[in-house]
Amino acid sequence: MFVIGSGRSGNTLVRRVLLASQQIHIPPETYVLGDIIEGWPQMLLLPWRQRVWLFCAHFEKHYHFPTFGLDSLGEFAAEAEQLEPRSLRALIEAFYAYLTRKSGSPAARWGDKTPWNTYHLPAIGAVFPQARYVWLMRDGRDVALSYVNAGLHGSLSEAGQRWAEANRACGRFARWCPHLYLLRYEDLVTAPEAAFGALFAWAGLAFQPEMLKTQPGAMGDVELEGHHAQVRQEISPRSVGTWREQLTGAELDALPAPFWDQMRALGYSGGSPQPGGRVAT
Repeated sequence: MFVIGSGRSGNTLVRRVLLASQQIHIPPETYVLGDIIEGWPQMLLLPWRQRVWLFCAHFEKHYHFPTFGLDSLGEFAAEAEQLEPRSLRALIEAFYAYLTRKSGSPAARWGDKTPWNTYHLPAIGAVFPQARYVWLMRDGRDVALSYVNAGLHGSLSEAGQRWAEANRACGRFARWCPHLYLLRYEDLVTAPEAAFGALFAWAGLAFQPEMLKTQPGAMGDVELEGHHAQVRQEISPRSVGTWREQLTGAELDALPAPFWDQMRALGYSGGSPQPGGRVAT
């Protein structure tokens, strides 16, 4: 299962609840998976051993690798050298199975929750055409504000552009992806039992309401990165519509046109810029 969409859209909350079910293991964000897939054809003439070690180096050299709680991937590389079949898909599946085992999870399934994957969805979909994809969608005004407050983007305009790009990529992917589930953040936090129950049923997982309050063990990036600080709190709709109190009409007017185009395309019609810096609500 791949959880896709813009960051700050409830992705890590979904990961938390899925981990709590112990039916699927989703590691910290990988960041480099898409780059590896798109660059794989350039490595096909290399011996398998070199491809395996280059695969591992992509993860190890990324500055977020400490979130995995591993000293290195040497052990996995040694195992993967003996892998059959010698294919990229088999290597990726073995890698996630290894992360599941090292985490101590009993889960039989694995997933990925990396917003950066929206830049690589066609490539990921080509390798995993039958995988399940969950598109997390949230009001772009709240996302842009959350990005800036978390220090992940330097300006509201930059954050809004990133939100628009991510959701536009998901929309294109949804046109041909056979197993895609659209989940709105607003539904997720307003009626969590119903929203998660429907998600689990679609994914073929068993849902129990207590999973909404069960805290999984160490999540890696949640403990090390401050912008995930809220994810372990009780699920509530308190962050829905925070843009109304914190953003001015002038700030909303400054968001780029592609942002508003995407807002309308996704059904978030309220609050579009009006002449004179006023915002329709």
